[in-house]
Amino acid sequence: MHFKKRTILFFFLLALFLTNYSWAQTDIAPNISATGDQVYCPLSQMKVVTAFNITDPDDTTVSAFFIQISQGYKNGEDKLTLPSGMHPNIAASWNASEGKMTLKSAISAEATYIDIIAAVKDVVFESSSPTVSGTKSFSFTIGDANYLPSTGHFYEYVEATGITWTNAKTDAASRTYFGLKGYLATITSADEAKLSGEQAAGAGWIGGSDAETEGIWKWVTGPENGTIFWNGGITGSTPNFAFWNNNEPNNLDNEDYAHVTAPGVGIRGSWNDLSNTGATSGNYQPKGYIVEYGGTPGDPVLNLSASTTISVAAINATVGDSRCDDGTLNLSATATLGAAVLWFDSLTSTTVINSGTNFTTPMLSATTTYYVLASVNGCLTGKRTAVTATIYAIPTIISAPDVTVCEGNSGTINATASSATATINWYDMPTGGIPFETGNSFTIMPTATITTYYVDASENGCISPTRTEVKLEVLGNTVSATSPITLNDIAIVDDSNNNSITVNNFPGIDNYEFSLNSFDEFGNETYFEHLEPGIHSLYLRNKTNCEISKLDIAILGFPKFFTPNGDGHNDTWKILGNDLNNIQISAIYIYDRFGKLVADVNLTGDGWDGFYNGEMLPSSDYWYLVKFTDQHGEYREKRGHFSLVRR
Repeated sequence: MHFKKRTILFFFLLALFLTNYSWAQTDIAPNISATGDQVYCPLSQMKVVTAFNITDPDDTTVSAFFIQISQGYKNGEDKLTLPSGMHPNIAASWNASEGKMTLKSAISAEATYIDIIAAVKDVVFESSSPTVSGTKSFSFTIGDANYLPSTGHFYEYVEATGITWTNAKTDAASRTYFGLKGYLATITSADEAKLSGEQAAGAGWIGGSDAETEGIWKWVTGPENGTIFWNGGITGSTPNFAFWNNNEPNNLDNEDYAHVTAPGVGIRGSWNDLSNTGATSGNYQPKGYIVEYGGTPGDPVLNLSASTTISVAAINATVGDSRCDDGTLNLSATATLGAAVLWFDSLTSTTVINSGTNFTTPMLSATTTYYVLASVNGCLTGKRTAVTATIYAIPTIISAPDVTVCEGNSGTINATASSATATINWYDMPTGGIPFETGNSFTIMPTATITTYYVDASENGCISPTRTEVKLEVLGNTVSATSPITLNDIAIVDDSNNNSITVNNFPGIDNYEFSLNSFDEFGNETYFEHLEPGIHSLYLRNKTNCEISKLDIAILGFPKFFTPNGDGHNDTWKILGNDLNNIQISAIYIYDRFGKLVADVNLTGDGWDGFYNGEMLPSSDYWYLVKFTDQHGEYREKRGHFSLVRR
């Protein structure tokens, strides 16, 4: 009996010991804290923390510690560095593709927290870009998973070549990270896509699928389970956020599952759709999956990570100024993060000419560009923004000649401004009023002998200081007994389907205007067509003194028929347009259709009346031969035929 009691007591104490030992062996998550939200001076080095600590009640060492530029990272420009020689017990390595620094022990398998804390405090950030901008977020974590401060979640890439989407979903759900439940990543923002895709250690499955309904893509894992993020195919749209690659999702071969595209295919870190198995090799073979930790109901509250930021002050608004002619101007600019605004007179100058949001320029006679910089603690590097002080020249009228027109003509008034792009304004008063016309010229029919107009020029809000006077004068027409041209200056086409008169070029022709058979309507046209045979009067008017002269011109015509019936119309056949003395007709012969001469027409009479030797000839076709010397003194013969029609 005593033996049984002692045995029971022994096993009870043993169980109690083992339970307590098990509790003692439970790993308590460390607590990481960091401060250091700072403003960065471009091209400098800056520590990523101002204070940093790790507390862990049951551990004093760690296999590795990670610092990642988790937001705003620019590969090729941004870098984290641990100054050499300062921490001999710590080895630092930099992964540019992930934007991540790894700190490990340089002397053993585990690094002490004391050494890690000291090293983190000396890690510096630097950017090689002189125009670096925005905010960089830094995450500090014990594990290798990437931490994103904006979500508070961790992201881990798990390599598993050839794994199916369904198996990846199951495996991700079985993983934990210091008690946080895992799931295939659900990417709901650009920062999240960049960290989990572009800055991840590899490409693989994520938790999106349209297997339930084709074309309706949902997150089917984690806290976002059931959330639609894409509707449609290649040309679809998102109600929130999506990051498909070019020409994706294309549903090629029944592809229902979302996958981060392999590096080198299209947009880095973007997505494509694959079947559950994907390809068996190449860029579209699954190489693993991305697990997200955080946000699941029941997850423990941990301080496994901390974050700090480094921001770059920037000019966020500028206001230039302009004026007409020489003077001073008032410029202004404002900066973010409470930075001072420094003013420079060139893009590269190191001499500050003004500090503050407002700047009054010295006296300027030409447009001048100044540059502003957002500066903290006297920083003189970074992106400079141009602010322009614009000096506009005041336009003037450099030419506006008076115009003289002849009575009955409209007048066109012209003006030229000192600037080809200025607007020319026309007024009917020397000051005040509004323009009745704009443009380099205008045409008007004068209503008085002399009319005075006024013109100025305007551009960029600058107006000529005074208006220029322009006069339009009307001269009365006078008659000249002599013409400035002769028939030798005229080309005539007659006896044709389109008789015409052309005034050939002669000295001073541009100073004349012309009219045919009219004393009133003059113009610059020197070609007149569709003219009837006969005498035409060509009038020439001198544009300067309005003197009018006349030249009579004959258009010869040979009628196609005549009707000798005594009605007073076409009773004889006669040559038209030979009334002028400058055409000398020497003979007119008429022949019947057999070639018999039936008339030798009297050159001083009214033409042939259709009789031969006193007898009336019948209706028929007859032929003529006309011999004459034209206005140019050249001998000519004209042959043709006409009809005698008796009614």
